[in-house]
Amino acid sequence: MDFADAANLTSPAATRDPAGAFALLRERDRVWWSDRHRAWILTGHADVVDALTSPQLSADRISPLEGRLGAARRDASVATRDHLRSWMLFNDGDVHRRLRAPVGRSFTPRRVERLRAFCTELVDHLLEPVTGGGDAVVDVHQQLFAPLPAVMIAELLGVDRADAEALQAWSDQLGLFVLGVAHPDQAAAAAQATAELIAYFETLVARRRREPAEDLISALVDAERRGELAADEVVGAATLLLFAGHETTTNALGNALVALLEHPAEQARLRDGSVDPVDAVEELLRFEPPAKVQVRYVADGHTRGGHPLERGQAVFCAIAAANRDPAVFPDPDRLDLERRPVSHVAFGHGAHFCVGAALARLEMAVTLPRLARRFPDLAPAWGADGPGYQPAVVMKPLQHVPVTLGPAARLPGG
Repeated sequence: MDFADAANLTSPAATRDPAGAFALLRERDRVWWSDRHRAWILTGHADVVDALTSPQLSADRISPLEGRLGAARRDASVATRDHLRSWMLFNDGDVHRRLRAPVGRSFTPRRVERLRAFCTELVDHLLEPVTGGGDAVVDVHQQLFAPLPAVMIAELLGVDRADAEALQAWSDQLGLFVLGVAHPDQAAAAAQATAELIAYFETLVARRRREPAEDLISALVDAERRGELAADEVVGAATLLLFAGHETTTNALGNALVALLEHPAEQARLRDGSVDPVDAVEELLRFEPPAKVQVRYVADGHTRGGHPLERGQAVFCAIAAANRDPAVFPDPDRLDLERRPVSHVAFGHGAHFCVGAALARLEMAVTLPRLARRFPDLAPAWGADGPGYQPAVVMKPLQHVPVTLGPAARLPGG
């Protein structure tokens, strides 16, 4: 990869190997201005951690977006932008704390852990039609990694499992807008998806007001009754949890499997149980984080890394770079499932640390070892360009993960 490819975060080379691209940028400067992306790119671990906790930087990505959209896309995305303003993800300070508190109280590790058996059964159910054998190619992304997180978050929210597929599709369309994936009709598609999601969750929230249940929607309705959330904020929290709980985990699973298949010795260790799945997941999250960049905007002009940052400028906190910083992680480009990378920032850092981290960890710790053991001869079936990646700045989104499975093994309890 040459520097020109590395400097374009959506180039084919940088899309396939963002960590490699960020490493080249880090060699140039740990705080580097990109003319192409009109943003400062932070590639050092210490720089990223500091930026993610700095009051001089804002998580509000919606207001700056308005100024960058053309008139047609700005008009088409009004409803989408208005809805996204209710997401805690795009708010700071007291507003962020108020929106996050009810979700944090409800989205507990204990509540998530109760889903372990459900997750195991779901993995087996989704793999049931796949028998393996021969050289047939299966897209494990479409078969397993896309539907599983959608059903899991639907179960936690209290959504009818039969609706999970429709919700997944709406979430995907919204993702085109939120993640900045290149798509000519993304504003119109996101607007339609937003309308569908809002209507769906308004109906569900109204039902939970009448008939409370043991789910996250009911917990959010309780927060509304206590005056902690407005009605539109309850719906906003629900759509955020659906999107974050589905989109990011789908890509985390896919990229983790790609990493394992490209490191067959580590894949074998996970398959034969010689490494703790919990440790393995932490290393996979370090190696291929769910988001490669977290975006902030300069709220107050200041100096960072010797460079003057001006109010309104974008700042790309490169999570994928921080997690491969050789100053923190020895031999950072080596996947080692026994490494204990306690300093990784795969789920962010500080006030915006991912509220669904426990659920993502559970899904990865259950799914990846079970898949590896069910199909011991699992192997990649893609070419030199890798599996099907979409170019995007924020994430490393996959469309396809084609594999050959080999014969299926019978698992205990399956």
